[in-house]
Amino acid sequence: MGRKILLLTAALAFLWLSNLKLCCAVTVDGRELEGLYSLSAADRGLRAAEAAAEEISPGPALPPELSRSYRLSLRPAQGSPAEISSAMLDSTPEVELHQAVYISGVYLGSVEQREELLSSLRQFIMGQLPSWAEHGYLSQELSFREQYGRSGGTTPVEDMVLLVSGMAPVMYSNGEGYVAMA
Repeated sequence: MGRKILLLTAALAFLWLSNLKLCCAVTVDGRELEGLYSLSAADRGLRAAEAAAEEISPGPALPPELSRSYRLSLRPAQGSPAEISSAMLDSTPEVELHQAVYISGVYLGSVEQREELLSSLRQFIMGQLPSWAEHGYLSQELSFREQYGRSGGTTPVEDMVLLVSGMAPVMYSNGEGYVAMA
């Protein structure tokens, strides 16, 4: 009877252990990231951040320290390599997160703050509003995407307003169907 209980206990322990997964908690530059990561996701995130930092930095890249603490978990790892590479790039000197600016899919450059560019564009459009017009708008689609770039490598907002308005001329409307370029 004692042998059956021992075998049953061992079988249950093996069943429980077979469902454990090896994961790691990741710390970047002294800050622990949320969640657990698979070992391969941590490696891919580290390699991607190092490659991006090397490409972006004008000199040798100095990525922050990444450390891992290994754990067994019943749940699968949920963290992605992108989370690790973003955290590493955020802590890398000479690398900043910028807002890339596109007009109908054509890259024009990047700015530090999307909202600042939009505000300056509104002022530009309203500052040239003809007396007959009620509102103005860009003739092509303006879109943004976050991207990492070199510190100080952005286009000044005033210059970007001119680039955007040159690429997508401003159209003005009187609200009754009359539309014209100013």
